[in-house]
Amino acid sequence: MDQRRRRPAAPLLRQAAPLLRQADRRRLLTPFGLGIGVALVGSLIFIAVGFVNRTTTQIPILAAGLAVLGLTLGALAVACVVAVVRAGREGRDARAFWAALAGGVVVLGAAGALSAAIVLALVWSSARQ
Repeated sequence: MDQRRRRPAAPLLRQAAPLLRQADRRRLLTPFGLGIGVALVGSLIFIAVGFVNRTTTQIPILAAGLAVLGLTLGALAVACVVAVVRAGREGRDARAFWAALAGGVVVLGAAGALSAAIVLALVWSSARQ
């Protein structure tokens, strides 16, 4: 009755598998990236409000914004470490170098933001007494 011949699906799947793996690796918007982006933008807006706001709550607002910024940059630095390890395992030396360099810069920013938050918190606590 039906004389049509079917092709096996396995060769097509083998050809599509590397493309699917590449597409999974190239996802730009991940939940982690979205969370980091929202926290980064939110903390920068909070810091900007702290600079504009000239009331008695200016120092605590700045300290809170800098603390969130420092923690966000710290999480981003951990993500850079993960990227360095992955790139190193895959043999991508240039990518590992640039991820390590970016991670180092981000760690310096995190340390600066957290130290500024601590100093502002100490200033605020000494000014209230």
